[in-house]
Amino acid sequence: MAQEKVVTWLEGKLFFVDTYAARANWVPCKVVLTYGGIWLMYGNEKKGVPLASIASLGREVSKKLMGNVSDYLSIAYVVGGKEMTVAITGQSAQLKKLKKYIMFLQLNKKPVYILHPAKIGGAIQDKVSWEQGILNVVWTPGGAADKLVVQRKSGNVEIAMGEIEMIQTENQKINGKPQTIANIKHSGADNVYNTFILAGIQNSLIEYINDHLKEQGVISKHEDGEAGGGGGGDAALEGLEDEILVALYSGVSALEVPTFMDGADVDQVEEIYDKLISYGLVELVRLRKDVKLTAKGRNIVNKKMQM
Repeated sequence: MAQEKVVTWLEGKLFFVDTYAARANWVPCKVVLTYGGIWLMYGNEKKGVPLASIASLGREVSKKLMGNVSDYLSIAYVVGGKEMTVAITGQSAQLKKLKKYIMFLQLNKKPVYILHPAKIGGAIQDKVSWEQGILNVVWTPGGAADKLVVQRKSGNVEIAMGEIEMIQTENQKINGKPQTIANIKHSGADNVYNTFILAGIQNSLIEYINDHLKEQGVISKHEDGEAGGGGGGDAALEGLEDEILVALYSGVSALEVPTFMDGADVDQVEEIYDKLISYGLVELVRLRKDVKLTAKGRNIVNKKMQM
């Protein structure tokens, strides 16, 4: 692996995972990520792991072997047809950054097939066809993913990361062949859309987006890639709270919700809004003004009505 421009690096410890070992043998190291892959430097050794050889990222080492180490990143890669795994530990923020940047390099400027919009408001769009495209992950200067952009002949598709509600796999028949695709559900200015992606890197795309959703609190950090599953970090909603969420999702205005809820008055609904805000499930757009006419106001109206 040739020397290339450095993307990020960290100092920590590593060990090459041996499932038959009695305990992990950690050694001090420096990990350097370049556009071509990863350099692992430990002692007098220097090992290169090409980006293309990385099979998976995560926390896939047995708890028995890891012992007390809770913060680490495992990297599985293939060398000469054999899969190997290295575990790296260090500062939590550095590990997250390393993983995020590796996945960015795996995803950015990669060929994909896209079906967009596959659905609008849950309705299947029969006249839309699969197209070839190039996936780009656009970052802000602050170092956070801003949006996904798929370049295609019929026009670019842009999906803001902040508008993604969930991503999951779905089985589809494409040209008569069963395929597993990535289904991205995201909101737009006026509706909810589903975009389908088929690519060799779609598993990395799913993990990348799920990591983002966990960081933003959209899904629980205890969930394994499934949004909205009622995981350990989700708020426990009562019946009326659930109904109000569904009403808002269906396009009912927050001001109109009380008229749609049987047995709930305005004050009760506003208390529930406060709860939902505290759960992070809704956000305050504006404060509703509760007003009544003064004597002066009534006087003006009376005069107008006499005209």
